[in-house]
Amino acid sequence: MHIVCLIKVKYTLGKTYLMIKIKLSQPDNMKCFAGLLITRDLLKEYSIDITASDDYDYEFVDTSQFVDLRLPLEDSINYGLEKLSKKTGDYFLFHGGDSTSLMGVYEVFVQSDAKFLFKKQILSQEDYKDKTAFNKWFFGSGSDIDLGYDIPNDVYDRIKLTGWNVGHNWPHLQQMQPIIQNKDIDVCAIYQGVLDNGNSDHGVRNDVFYTEHRKGAWDTLNDLSDAYNIVAKQLPFNQTQDVMRRSKIGLSPFGMGELCYRDLEYIQHGMLLIKPDMSKVITEPDFFKPMETYVPVKPDWSDLNKIIKKVLANYKDYQYIIDNARDKLTDMYRYPNVCLHWYNFFANLNGVESE
Repeated sequence: MHIVCLIKVKYTLGKTYLMIKIKLSQPDNMKCFAGLLITRDLLKEYSIDITASDDYDYEFVDTSQFVDLRLPLEDSINYGLEKLSKKTGDYFLFHGGDSTSLMGVYEVFVQSDAKFLFKKQILSQEDYKDKTAFNKWFFGSGSDIDLGYDIPNDVYDRIKLTGWNVGHNWPHLQQMQPIIQNKDIDVCAIYQGVLDNGNSDHGVRNDVFYTEHRKGAWDTLNDLSDAYNIVAKQLPFNQTQDVMRRSKIGLSPFGMGELCYRDLEYIQHGMLLIKPDMSKVITEPDFFKPMETYVPVKPDWSDLNKIIKKVLANYKDYQYIIDNARDKLTDMYRYPNVCLHWYNFFANLNGVESE
């Protein structure tokens, strides 16, 4: 049984719990620890203290300590195991990647002494079995690193959600903007579509898969350009706000991961979000609900234009999705929810008990 320090704090629900002390391996790593760093003062009200002291109960280890994407995959795994072999005490791994991929992370996790692996989003056990490029299901297959994982129940039970995702990194996304009347842009698809800089993971290029999906949406929309006002290109930052404000539909593809801050920006500006189907993705907050907070399309864009035409012909019938998404965004992405997520995790962890 893990013994925690005997500091007691009153929690707002009336229970008394021992204060849990957490040490972050890299205290300024927003990619891995954004939800904790933004809420660190509030977390104390939930019996959790982020400390720089060596007097701690658990260490949260950031990705840089166990993954090196610059190395070949096997070398990266060995790097991670070597780094973690020097750890003492109980530690949890935090993968800051923006996708559900477990590439190079799973191998280290199961061979190390880490108690848990935390990610912003994951897949089901069954979905992880499929071998896909870089273990990213939305990339399809055919790369030099196609990976799948047959994860035992006891290991999958130790893969947990962080309780935050991309929307928590930018607090301003929770501030809804006024919806203007008589919008003159039908479809807004403004994002980086082409990545051809040789970007790679473990020495294997991933930019080709990224570009194929994101530019593929633009190419598909081109067939509608004569009938509708469509803005489908990458724009300078100082132009994006005006285009989003004037647009009815916001199309947000996958990138290197399934979630993107632009998903929420579109909603913030009063657009109807159309996005590849998110039903495979398990995340917290569980925001993406088809026909409740967004309209799903197939990731290969084969039904995109049909759905856009249907929406634009009956746009007022979809206003409830826009309104619901805005309400859900402001409610589900509140920072106390992150604190409660962690409070509940520790409250149910063996060895951490109330008095």
